[in-house]
Amino acid sequence: MQRKVLFVDDEKIVLDILATLFQSRGYVALCTTNGNQALEIIKFEGVRVCLVDLRMPAIDGVLLCRQIKQMDPLVSVFALSAYVDLYTPEQFKEFGFNGHFSKPFKIQELIGAVDKCFAAE
Repeated sequence: MQRKVLFVDDEKIVLDILATLFQSRGYVALCTTNGNQALEIIKFEGVRVCLVDLRMPAIDGVLLCRQIKQMDPLVSVFALSAYVDLYTPEQFKEFGFNGHFSKPFKIQELIGAVDKCFAAE
């Protein structure tokens, strides 16, 4: 089974960095700057883990997380944003996130969380 991870962020440079880092670890990295496209990718690609920015145009990360969880409750969704301090850990759980990471992020923490999601399958 391919280990597919979806990165959703409106900053292309962030997507490029994440894709390169995760691909070097054997993951299939799918990227988009658009929440609507992210939902299409979830629908057709069999993604098991998503890392989602909170502040994006059209669909913000909270709404996107809720929609992803409605489509497939088994997808692990993590917030990855400079704005994680706006919410409490309890709020992230209420929104449906499996966890959250602040930008600038520590790559080993991200990789560890994603590795753990796939190890649980």
